[in-house]
Amino acid sequence: MTKTRMIFLEIILILLVFSVFSISTNGKENDYEVSRPEYDVMMEMNVKIPMQDGINLATDIYRPHAEGKFPVVLVRTPYGSERKSFSDKGKFYAQRGYVYAVQDCRGKYDSEGDWYVRRNGTKDGDDTITWLGTQSWSSGSVGMVGSSYLGMNQWQVAHTQNPYLKALVPIVAPITLGRSPEKYRKLATYCNSNSGVGNSAILELFWLVIVNGRVNQNDAAYDFVKIVNHLPLIDIPKLLGRKLPGWERLLHEENGHFEQYLKRASEGNWKGPLGEPEDYRSLYERVNIPILQISGWFDCASEYCFYNYQLVKQYSKSLEAKKHQQVLMGPWPHRIPARIEESKIGDIDFGSKSVVGVDKVVIRWFDRWLKGISNGVENEPQIKVFVMGKNDWREASDWPIPGTKFSSFYFHSSGNANDLSGDGGLSPEMPSDEPPDKYVYDPSDPTHAWPGLDQNVTNTTLALAGPVDMRPIEKRSDVLVYTTAELKEDIEVTGPLAVVLYVSTSAPATDFFVRLLDVHPNGSSYPLFYGYANPYSTRGLQPVDKSPDGKDILKCEIELPPTSNLFVKGHRIRVEVCSSAFPLFRNLNIGGDIAYATEFNIAKQTIYHDKEHPSHIVLPIIPQHK
Repeated sequence: MTKTRMIFLEIILILLVFSVFSISTNGKENDYEVSRPEYDVMMEMNVKIPMQDGINLATDIYRPHAEGKFPVVLVRTPYGSERKSFSDKGKFYAQRGYVYAVQDCRGKYDSEGDWYVRRNGTKDGDDTITWLGTQSWSSGSVGMVGSSYLGMNQWQVAHTQNPYLKALVPIVAPITLGRSPEKYRKLATYCNSNSGVGNSAILELFWLVIVNGRVNQNDAAYDFVKIVNHLPLIDIPKLLGRKLPGWERLLHEENGHFEQYLKRASEGNWKGPLGEPEDYRSLYERVNIPILQISGWFDCASEYCFYNYQLVKQYSKSLEAKKHQQVLMGPWPHRIPARIEESKIGDIDFGSKSVVGVDKVVIRWFDRWLKGISNGVENEPQIKVFVMGKNDWREASDWPIPGTKFSSFYFHSSGNANDLSGDGGLSPEMPSDEPPDKYVYDPSDPTHAWPGLDQNVTNTTLALAGPVDMRPIEKRSDVLVYTTAELKEDIEVTGPLAVVLYVSTSAPATDFFVRLLDVHPNGSSYPLFYGYANPYSTRGLQPVDKSPDGKDILKCEIELPPTSNLFVKGHRIRVEVCSSAFPLFRNLNIGGDIAYATEFNIAKQTIYHDKEHPSHIVLPIIPQHK
């Protein structure tokens, strides 16, 4: 082969590799890169798939109308398999040479048995996969896809090592297989029980109402603004006119961390001792399949994505699984549609590169791992994240991104960092002898998670459709605001975030919330991760020092959700600190079980930022090549 021909072939190979990623991130379909529609569709509705305990689960099956064996894509849902979105997906996959099976979870819709939140996901999923893998029309290769609860169902079978399960695509899935005690304590994210008994139960309320019963319910009848303000919390089901079996248990019991709560739910074990959860490392060790995780910076589950990725790579005994974990993280909220049509998300237009055909991304993954098509997916970078501000994608071989420089930015003020008019500063310089900042947190007048929730509380508004201007929140005196000077050059922050706060409080226990924001030249201030996903409680912390007036000083080491943002020259970096994100989190400052509480304590909060107590945020900065 001539040297010229070799160079030509190398150029062609490079172009092919580039085109593979362009399909993933610009929403365009290349017919040679994904399975094309070529089959008529036949349907078998309400097929009863038997479980080992004799319960039958209703499953709608869409198949290519042709002879032969085809790979299977499974979806397990509590939301009803009769939805048009599922029938559309069924036809989409069957036309492209897949069997698509959508199953009602146990106790929901046409499936037998009793419905209980998050129970039986592992056993039922495993039995269903085996049944699908052994049918006459099945090739023996089964994959799963789905978002939120449908993504959780996938992680519940990820460690089963079912021989027919070949690939997963969990989307915005708020679940891990467990964490270390130290990791739990530093974690500040969705449903973290560090926030105190019952404090995060309101997160479950809206969802529990919808899935209450065999057929899902309509929550439009309720005035949730009134309901979320009601005390005691134990009476909320009465206001709703419903029985919510899990509500009192969420409020009244010490259910442990989220994954321990899932385990209790699966066992129905609410009254006995918590006990030790199964070693999370042994679960990750057994993961042996390729997994593509998809999420967004404005989803409550973004941190879970990267954590699962890291733990599979660290503990899995399967080299193939380690090698073929991928994350696709866009500037998206929890509700990611099959095709993202708009580049404007929330208040921000993220440009044309943020528009992605998610179905095409998913089917390319299945083409490779279920059909065995050599389309280059396995050679793509394991990490693809959207850099907001720059409005472009960044690829990386690992997470955190190799070469990241973790840099501390310290809080500063003369004791008046309260609200936008205060003098709170943020810089890489260590503080000297600076007075602390103080504010009063009154649970009867809590800071809202984002603007507008004082007047409109629904399942939709709580999902947060993207970044919104936080200045109405920052005008409150119970919000501390620390802001850099205008940046003289671009700074890219991509990776996990961490905060160290030195605090004191007059309450037996309370919460602290930290947000990172991008301040635009016109003064608008936009959060860079899901706004409420960071409660951190002082409960159980031991003092590290005494203040001059004799107060216990506590050190809060917090891991915040990750993000990726280019702070453009002329913008400013901002950190907010407050003590509530109502209605999702409101600590009553009583330090105990809040299920029956009708009273609360007003807390006097202090944030220290001096030489001995340098409160700061740690930013993962990507060096810019000039």
